Amino acid sequence: MAITMSPQEYATAFRILAASARHPTNIHQIVTERLSPGLPEHPTLLDVGAGAGKVAERLAPHFDSLTLLEPHPEQSSGFHHEKAKVLPVSLERFASNDRYDLVVCSHVLYHVPVSEWGGFIDRLLGFVRPGGSCLIVMAAARGPTHAMCREFSDTLHFSEEVVAEIQRKHLPHETLATMSGFAAQTFEEMYTLCRFLVLEGCYTAAQLAALNPDEAGRLDARIRAHAERCRQPDGTYRLEQDEDVILIPR
Repeated sequence: MAITMSPQEYATAFRILAASARHPTNIHQIVTERLSPGLPEHPTLLDVGAGAGKVAERLAPHFDSLTLLEPHPEQSSGFHHEKAKVLPVSLERFASNDRYDLVVCSHVLYHVPVSEWGGFIDRLLGFVRPGGSCLIVMAAARGPTHAMCREFSDTLHFSEEVVAEIQRKHLPHETLATMSGFAAQTFEEMYTLCRFLVLEGCYTAAQLAALNPDEAGRLDARIRAHAERCRQPDGTYRLEQDEDVILIPR
């Protein structure tokens, strides 16, 4: 009895992530307070791994044009903005001579092999205009979401490792600690989100397929216990996530 998630459960998890995660607000605050005063007259934005477009939507008032890279068109299909063009490509396949005043890469590096982080960061910075900035957002190795995931795996990668890679490159940078999180109205929604975070982030498909029925049942019970602990006094559910926004000026 391998543990799997149905398409409906994936859709629920992505809906909760898109609707309730606070990193778009955190990024918007940093851009407003730290970067907006220094932007040129007609600033441009590149959002790498844009997902549902929530970050670009929040940042749109600060920029004359928005370029979103999202290799999974089903995730970005609901995003439409008069300033934006959405390209169904990854950073690796993005070919352009354009350079941007801000390059944002939010919650993408989990999906890039660590051995390739150096080249990936170099490519991000290659699209930044002189005087511009790059923002990389990652979950941090602290807080409730980190504690939950660490219970199931000790091989996950967090923002501290990105900072270490940037330090090895001797790049100027600043790490800004932020708090995000996810909200759900019902236990089943939060349970589905916790399953997504654990099954997708902590296990390979082969590891899940190898579980016997007893092991699968115990794993599911542990995920349910985490979801139950997310219940708030008003009956809703919230899972907090510490995140770091890494600012690299050029």
